[in-house]
Amino acid sequence: MLKLLKVPRHASASASTPVVDPSAAAKTAASNRALDLFDYLEIYPGSKTTHFERIHEKSRVEYEEMLFFDDENRNRNVEVLGVVMWLVRDGVSREEIDRGVESWRRMNKKVRNSNGVV
Repeated sequence: MLKLLKVPRHASASASTPVVDPSAAAKTAASNRALDLFDYLEIYPGSKTTHFERIHEKSRVEYEEMLFFDDENRNRNVEVLGVVMWLVRDGVSREEIDRGVESWRRMNKKVRNSNGVV
């Protein structure tokens, strides 16, 4: 499931866009470890808002572009930053991912029309 969610970053001429080392990207693609599929790890006790602030600082990804799946409703506080949080109660399934993405699209006014165009 995580490999389906991984969005590869591509080299860019823009100074504000992070560039990935191709050899590191190939190594990650071949890995079977879930942790290797994440570019920015913030796994430790504490506030999820702090975690997302650090991810934002490191990645330069805008909060509004982030979607957070979690099983604890108390972590919905990340939404004050602009992150969309999707509460999952019984594990992450393809259906939960689809619902989370649809929620993110609605929150960011990126809803597809009947032709599939945003």
